[in-house]
Amino acid sequence: MPESTTQDISYEVVHYHTEMPFNILNVHKRDLYRNGNLSTASDVLDHWHNELEIVYSYSNDGIYYTDGVPHHMEADQFIIVNSRSIHKVISNRTTPYDDMPETLTTVLQISDSFLRSFIPNFEDLYFLPVFKTSEERPAQIMKDLARYADGKALNKYENMRLIGLVHELLYYICRDDLTLKDMEMPKKDRKNADILRKIISYTEDNYRLDINEMSAAQHFGYSASYFSRFFRSNMGITYKEFLTRMRINSAKDALTGSSKSVLEIAMDCGFSDARGLINMFNKYEGITPLKYRKKYTTT
Repeated sequence: MPESTTQDISYEVVHYHTEMPFNILNVHKRDLYRNGNLSTASDVLDHWHNELEIVYSYSNDGIYYTDGVPHHMEADQFIIVNSRSIHKVISNRTTPYDDMPETLTTVLQISDSFLRSFIPNFEDLYFLPVFKTSEERPAQIMKDLARYADGKALNKYENMRLIGLVHELLYYICRDDLTLKDMEMPKKDRKNADILRKIISYTEDNYRLDINEMSAAQHFGYSASYFSRFFRSNMGITYKEFLTRMRINSAKDALTGSSKSVLEIAMDCGFSDARGLINMFNKYEGITPLKYRKKYTTT
């Protein structure tokens, strides 16, 4: 894997748009190329997250890197990004804009805890990055899932249909694409990933409470300085920033899904007061909580 500084690698806190334990996103060419100009192509820089990511490509352009290994995108191809794998995407800069499909990829991000709940020995397994199959059904499932992308509101009972589609897709991928993790990952990397998973799980369970880097370090029996260095070197961000991002994502859901006041939401999400939420929301989202509510709440 090419050398990277920790500043080049960021941890992504995935925001789930619905009550489902997964996200469905469509990446459109208009999102990557301003005014249809190839010179303005946007790349997705090195990052990682706890979710399994399944990418389905509609074009033959672009390069997907997983843990430093390049995979050239092909039409009707799947790229699998394992939980905690570092990945990035280099956009196409050669194919004329008008020759590209409107949607370049559909991305499915699945909760790590959801996978571990029904895949035996999940922590010992590893998905191969390029999933190849001669069967048409997996591609059909991804195209079907694409219709529900970007937090589209679900009609009655559609949540059951979505869960079924994701389970069916995972059946094909698990059947044909799983291998043992110790054949793919060094022992040290596996150990660090397991520690990070525990820290992330602890934070997910307790971010609404009055926790911070010091209390998290004490919970795991580490000194504050060691915990700080370990977390930043493996995550690319500080624990404080990670905790804040998680609280902001929770506040987003409350802003669009309830009529609670900003103060009530701030207290529910672990902020000490409304001003703390407003300041952090402005910093990370570039908008105030009330403006966010007005912009994204559907009536």
